Amino acid sequence: MNARNLGEESQQILAGLIDILGALKRRAGEREDPATVFLLRHLTESPPRRVSELAECSRLDASTVSRHMKSLEEAGHVVRLEDPDDRRATRLSITDQGQALYDEAMAARSAALNRGLSDWTEEDRHTLARLLTRAARSLDTPAETRSGR
Repeated sequence: MNARNLGEESQQILAGLIDILGALKRRAGEREDPATVFLLRHLTESPPRRVSELAECSRLDASTVSRHMKSLEEAGHVVRLEDPDDRRATRLSITDQGQALYDEAMAARSAALNRGLSDWTEEDRHTLARLLTRAARSLDTPAETRSGR
């Protein structure tokens, strides 16, 4: 496949992912800002983190993360904790209320996905899950450290 076709195929994949996320948001009737769910996801899978660590792992600007965290903190979804390594700094941790918000958003998206793919075979759903997981890993791992898959 030539470079032009690869570029077109990449754009088609990206457009499909954008369309999928938009459709899931509409079907799930989500009221949450997608960035809220995105950032809460990073907090559910880790110990408390500094804003700079969240910015790095989410690939967002620290000021953007800080702004979102402030609103999440005001809403009771995250709490600031003293950083044991540096008492001048704080770390952010998801609260039970924040975990519930994340779980509800993911359940709504999951239900919407299940409705949207209800006519897919189990094999097709498994293939989609496997390929999306593989793509996510490939995009998050430098090519020189990946084994041939």
